[in-house]
Amino acid sequence: MLCMKNSSPPVNRCAMIPAAPHHSSSQLNPPRHNIISYTMALFVFLAASNSAQAAPTFALPIACKLGSNCFIQNYVDHDQGASAIDHRCGGQTYDGHKGTDIRLLNINAMQRGVNVLAAAKGKIKAVRDGMPDTSIRSTGTQHLAGKECGNGLVIDHGEGWVTQYCHMLKGSLRVKPGAIVKAGTVLGKVGLSGFTEFAHLHFEVRKGSNIIDPFTATATSAKKNLNCTPSASLWNARARDALSYQEATLVGAAFASDPPSINDIETKDPQRPTSVSPNLVAFVRVLGIRSGDEETLTIIDPLNETFAASGPTTLAKSKAQWLVYAGKKRSAPSWPLGNYKAHYTLRRDSETLIDKEFSFSLVR
Repeated sequence: MLCMKNSSPPVNRCAMIPAAPHHSSSQLNPPRHNIISYTMALFVFLAASNSAQAAPTFALPIACKLGSNCFIQNYVDHDQGASAIDHRCGGQTYDGHKGTDIRLLNINAMQRGVNVLAAAKGKIKAVRDGMPDTSIRSTGTQHLAGKECGNGLVIDHGEGWVTQYCHMLKGSLRVKPGAIVKAGTVLGKVGLSGFTEFAHLHFEVRKGSNIIDPFTATATSAKKNLNCTPSASLWNARARDALSYQEATLVGAAFASDPPSINDIETKDPQRPTSVSPNLVAFVRVLGIRSGDEETLTIIDPLNETFAASGPTTLAKSKAQWLVYAGKKRSAPSWPLGNYKAHYTLRRDSETLIDKEFSFSLVR
């Protein structure tokens, strides 16, 4: 079985794949007069055992640039109760989530193609392909029982370590069960298959029956035992740099001819304004909004005057994804030509997390 996701609120349930059986070594029983030899032999044995048991080191499992054309939307949930908490004691996860979700900007980005990569060497254990790339917002979930991961695969890294890759693009998978892959091998492409609302890769790590968070190199634990600044990691140095934790993430900022909805920007690129567009708006999409955050979005027109503004506003609820826009309806025959500038800020506990300026030139 592969993995499943729900979205209201989103839930991720991954059916476990049986781990390879673990065989403990037999006990040594040396003669008492050979303590030195026994100690040396035990040392060698333990060193070899520890080496065999060592966790894999993972490279980035997706061929994209974090913070530019792909973004982390959800981390592993470390709270064993009804609430949810990520590895930095933040809220960028949801109850029961077992992996790391690396999302694309929208479906157009998915259709252009983004490769999924093997994070470490191993053997392909299971593969599924052929499921359509459709959001559960439009299709529902009744047909997904047992296939919640959508198109995906599992890699066996030995000693009970496995990684799982979900929601891949129909017809894109390049590997078969039994194939040997190395880190960086192209497995297929990011898709929208299975139990999901947005184009992304769900990457999951397990050791036996335990979910392992690659950002902490540990199994999920009770909230009270969580170190909010973990020092260990299963990511290699390059992946750690790319995956550095963001308190809040700016996903997109642009001008559009109509006020957008989340569904609009998930399914298509925004329509840029023309001089006769019915509206002229600027919008910003952010991941990881928290209750109490303060945001402001201001548009300056070609005459350097305030065209429209939203905020400053104190946000009442925490949101995994947030969309804000400001703008006007057209009342004159056409919009003034020239350069329009927008400025967005997001502040949390007196600290500025996002300070973004973007512009748009309106020409004939």
